[in-house]
Amino acid sequence: MRLVTIQTPKGEGQKVAELAFQKGISTVAISETTLYQKESAPRSADVVDIQSNTPKVKEFVESLMIASFYNPASYSFTVRHPESLFASEPPEEETKPLTRPTTDVYEELWQFCKVTVSLLGRVFLSAFLVAYGMREGFMPLVIAGLLFLPYHHHMLGIGLSAGMKEWKLFRQALIGFAVTTLLIILGGVAMGLLTEPGIEWTAFMESTVLFSFLISMAIGIAAGLGAVDDAGRRELIGLAATAHISVYPIWFGFKFIYGFDADDKPWHLLLVYLMDVGTLILFASITFKLMKMKGAGIKNFIKGFTGSP
Repeated sequence: MRLVTIQTPKGEGQKVAELAFQKGISTVAISETTLYQKESAPRSADVVDIQSNTPKVKEFVESLMIASFYNPASYSFTVRHPESLFASEPPEEETKPLTRPTTDVYEELWQFCKVTVSLLGRVFLSAFLVAYGMREGFMPLVIAGLLFLPYHHHMLGIGLSAGMKEWKLFRQALIGFAVTTLLIILGGVAMGLLTEPGIEWTAFMESTVLFSFLISMAIGIAAGLGAVDDAGRRELIGLAATAHISVYPIWFGFKFIYGFDADDKPWHLLLVYLMDVGTLILFASITFKLMKMKGAGIKNFIKGFTGSP
């Protein structure tokens, strides 16, 4: 379910309404408002309000952003997700959860990929908790730490932006991934400095390459589907992704302090880790493509608003 509010230059609201009707939306409201902007004279504008199910709004928003009349400098729109919507269609139509607008997925991943003080603190503290759980073999603490370890979003950001060829998000997602990986390693290092050598939980080291690949493929597909589904449990999929992948950097953090044993096989584990990351990104990107995440409108917005390619 989505509510969309579009602000257009005066007289262009009808163009937006006609486009909405073409995309199967049955009801559109148009009103007039006055815009007051700093260092600009007041001017009139049209406000278009739309209420419809998620798939129709996805098609409408993505078509609007590539329409010939759309100008990022003079148009603006907001997409909201209400708890309930009783409008012009029955519940079985209004509540269709697939597929979220690409703009929603794109902006959500941008938020998770931004490197902030909060992100740095959450990643390090959660990695520290996971490291302690691994050190003591205490699985409840491992799970607790993984619940708020924002790791898979960076991989999803890389997968989405690579498929869309939108390189601003791609660059930011790579930076977020690199910073997060370093902090996860440091979480293991910090725990290693505070404890005696020994890691009780090492079950992940016993997985075969094929099994690890299949798990990463399944998580990549599930994470991609969860990201585009209103009804998806994205936080639980994130737990699966971080549980499967983040333990490797923590283990390396431990070993930088404890030292590597003769049977540790660090190069093998590093290659498995890189394979898991690449597999998750690849299959998430394929899933985004199959679910018709379209980047033309977003790139049009960026190009038209900033003047950059």
